Amino acid sequence: MLDPVSDLRVLFIHGLESHPQGTKARVLGDHFRTETPAMDTRDFEACVQVQAAAIRRFRPDVVVGSSFGGAIAVALLQRGLWRGPTLLLAQAAALQGLRPELPTGVRVWLAHGTGDDIVPPAASRQLARTGSPSLVRLLEVDDDHRLRAAVADGRLVTWVRELAAAEAASQADGASRHLRVFVQESTLWPVLITVIVGLAAILAFGLSTALRTRNPPLLLAVAALAVGSAEFVRRDWRGRRPGLVGGALLGLWALAIGLAVGAGRYGLF
Repeated sequence: MLDPVSDLRVLFIHGLESHPQGTKARVLGDHFRTETPAMDTRDFEACVQVQAAAIRRFRPDVVVGSSFGGAIAVALLQRGLWRGPTLLLAQAAALQGLRPELPTGVRVWLAHGTGDDIVPPAASRQLARTGSPSLVRLLEVDDDHRLRAAVADGRLVTWVRELAAAEAASQADGASRHLRVFVQESTLWPVLITVIVGLAAILAFGLSTALRTRNPPLLLAVAALAVGSAEFVRRDWRGRRPGLVGGALLGLWALAIGLAVGAGRYGLF
């Protein structure tokens, strides 16, 4: 599961009368790697394109849209321009003429203040009844349209972290489930063993050759693989040990290192 770390990439879409230096943007920027593109809120379609371009460039982990920005986020979801976890804050999709519908298969959380006198909470209640029920969550809080209290007491940051963690956990569980089915199928064991040994041999060859020749590009490639693997295992951590996928990755590295040491000793590579 993804830990709530500061390098989480968050794309924040500001509201109608806000800007990239607004309170929410600054708070999110204090806790995450945040990008808040400037946009001309007088042109809805242009705003959608600005945010679509930011998604392609920035590759966020989470998109957060506030009020008018929430409407932009809904448009991105409806058009398939974004399919990742999304937090909608007092979203104003209905006020922009968008249909009250979320796509299925996307994790979307909606936060709305019961004291909102600009966008009625009923708009988020209606939207929350669409999409995939297991992925859509409505958070009604005692707050105003700007969600001032939720921003001030840290709930906004907590929502983003929990949303990202829920998405990461779901993806890791899905990968583990597929691998578990594969492992439990006895007729596929020869294939699994062949794949593991083959990957370990390739990795061992890369390790041995990189250390022996001190080839900079090869050393860099091996280092990148090691860092990427360590990061994956860290995100897959469950309590005191990694999950099935993380454990398999650790085992692959252990086997590869053993093969590399043996090959180096006997001059096999």
